[in-house]
Amino acid sequence: MKTWQRGTLVSAVLAGLLVLGGCASSGSGDLSGTSGGDGSSANNGSGSNGSNGSTTTASTTPTGDVANKSGGVVTATGGAISSLGTAIGGSNLPSASALGNVVDNLGNTVSTLGTGVQSGLGSIGTSKNPIGTTVSSTGNVVTAAGNTVTATGGLVDSLGTGPLQPLSPVTTPVGGAVQQVGQAVANAGGTLGTALSTGPVEQVTQQLSSAVVPLTSQVTTATQTAGNTTGLGAPGTNLLQTVGGGVAGVGTSLTATNAPVVSNLGGVVTATGNTVAALGGPLSGGSASGSSPLAPITGALGGATGGSNPLGAVTGALGGSGSATGATAPIGSLVTNVGSSVTSTGATTPLAPVTGAVGGALGTVGSALGGAHH
Repeated sequence: MKTWQRGTLVSAVLAGLLVLGGCASSGSGDLSGTSGGDGSSANNGSGSNGSNGSTTTASTTPTGDVANKSGGVVTATGGAISSLGTAIGGSNLPSASALGNVVDNLGNTVSTLGTGVQSGLGSIGTSKNPIGTTVSSTGNVVTAAGNTVTATGGLVDSLGTGPLQPLSPVTTPVGGAVQQVGQAVANAGGTLGTALSTGPVEQVTQQLSSAVVPLTSQVTTATQTAGNTTGLGAPGTNLLQTVGGGVAGVGTSLTATNAPVVSNLGGVVTATGNTVAALGGPLSGGSASGSSPLAPITGALGGATGGSNPLGAVTGALGGSGSATGATAPIGSLVTNVGSSVTSTGATTPLAPVTGAVGGALGTVGSALGGAHH
């Protein structure tokens, strides 16, 4: 292969990574389909409900798990946007249906980005070519974006109806032109996905995956080894899991309120909490234990002076006999008090179900950190 051809292939791969950072589909890149006249025909595998984005397996590496959960946040965000579009489409707003269709397609596009991260980089450890899956899903993102443009053309066209019918000589041709552009972009997405998932580009991404995936495993192993050696890995993991679990609990509570708009954000908050919890994976290779997530830290600070603890000299100098709950009690009390304030402030307002859920979840986190639960 000539030098300029290789340069072209590498540039295409890097452009896909930098521009879209993780897109959609399970790796074929040619599942995007084409746009319908109103931009709503292709769902692009967006998974718009996206409650928590948890699709990992036991064999997925910690790095892959973090990428998977991060993609879940994006997927859930797209789901929330699409749900908002559905609500708008059912309202009495002018051109509500067309506007809702635009928002729904925008949500699908965002979800497609998240799905690409999950099915590609989020499968490190189980997929032979996670980078290739992410790169090839660029086509699905382009298709989804094209559908959004097509739907926008439909919205422009709809503005020339009803009381604004005199504007139709302008809105109709402009809207039609925008729709044609959107359809062309959507069709190009399918072609691009096929090109990026086969042939020379696939070979390049396979080589990149073969080089990058082992490197991420080595970095994770080194981080876990350092965490286990210093004794800080397990408490760090426990802390992130506790905080992440608390945030995920807030999201679950928000979803359970069934309040308009707010409940749709619950999936995003839950996915964010899951991501925070997953960040603990690269810190420690072992399972964490103890009644408090900070017990290993406070135990070390209580006066370990030697033995196998490499921080013995430092912790011994600090002295004291503290406990996990004692060390974190001030923080726990603060979080608990904030939760109580949120609950009481909204108790007499229409937002009481929401503030009650958030306040209760904060109280739970505060109690886990040693604060008194009011």
